Amino acid sequence: MLFLIDENIPRSLGLVFKRGNSDVEFVYDSQKLRGKSDEVILNYAHERGFIIVTRDLQFANPYFYPSRLAGLVIIRFPNEISVPALCDEVERLTADLKEVDYRNLLIIEPGLLRSRKLL
Repeated sequence: MLFLIDENIPRSLGLVFKRGNSDVEFVYDSQKLRGKSDEVILNYAHERGFIIVTRDLQFANPYFYPSRLAGLVIIRFPNEISVPALCDEVERLTADLKEVDYRNLLIIEPGLLRSRKLL
């Protein structure tokens, strides 16, 4: 699996998704993507088959993302949570997920993981 980690996600949280033979790419490491619009990031992810990981709720709007998007993970945690606690909780909630699970819209919140088919 390929994950594209948005600029609003801490690097250590992005690395939680680098399991097994999964790979991650960080938006803020790319001159081509850093500071660009959501539309540019969405198109980049679509063209390369990336699953987007973000805190940006605009991506959760089903009219914004195309059904051909490989997958979408929305992280919904309070800003006050420490990064280590955030990483631990996301790792715990996603530990048993398979690749097919990531081919949906996943919303990860404290103590809860919701899944919805991409439209």
